[in-house]
Amino acid sequence: VKKPDGTSDFDGWCWPGSSSYLDVTDAGVRSWWSDKFSLANYKGSTNSLHIWNDMNEPSVFNGPEITMQKDLKHKGNVEHRHLHNMYGYYYHLATRDGLAKRSVASQPKRPERPFVLSRAFFAGTQKVGPIWTGDNTADWNHLQVSVPMLLALSVTGLPWSGADVGGFFGNPDGQLLARWYQLGVYYPFFRGHAHLDTKRREPWLFGEPYTSNIRQAIRTRYTLLPYL
Repeated sequence: VKKPDGTSDFDGWCWPGSSSYLDVTDAGVRSWWSDKFSLANYKGSTNSLHIWNDMNEPSVFNGPEITMQKDLKHKGNVEHRHLHNMYGYYYHLATRDGLAKRSVASQPKRPERPFVLSRAFFAGTQKVGPIWTGDNTADWNHLQVSVPMLLALSVTGLPWSGADVGGFFGNPDGQLLARWYQLGVYYPFFRGHAHLDTKRREPWLFGEPYTSNIRQAIRTRYTLLPYL
């Protein structure tokens, strides 16, 4: 992605630090990116390694509204303002294509469906992979609101979605965590996930009856796997 002058590379700040951003609206760039997931190019990877595209809105910590400036330039001299909502989708699509190519190349007789989780999404994402509702909080209200959020996503054609069980920010007590697992096992996409600075929350740390309740909830999820 270029600066407004259309020639020099845009430089922004995200988790890796100072970063350039791929212009994934360009089919050639998407093809280049997808090749990076081959077993030969991604050293140490295996067919069991799947991918999570986070921060792909794109997130730019030092940008306005924590994203790209609207006047940055993409292929064809198109300003970012005209395709911002599509950027994360194209990143998701290119990554998904990379895992598909990896699987076909390494096990052509039985290629596997890729799994690529994305935070950003757009019309068409339902054909690419799962999403989740983003950074929530260990709070009863956030547990409650996850239900209408996921139902709304499903109605709009994005059924493979979920919310962070236990809340991303904050520290749930045993009751909240157990109740969230009991609900979360019915999310189409189910995972526990939390911020680096939160307390450890493995189910066995909370004692009874919470550990047993969480264990039973997870076992219920396993019984649903053949249907899912």
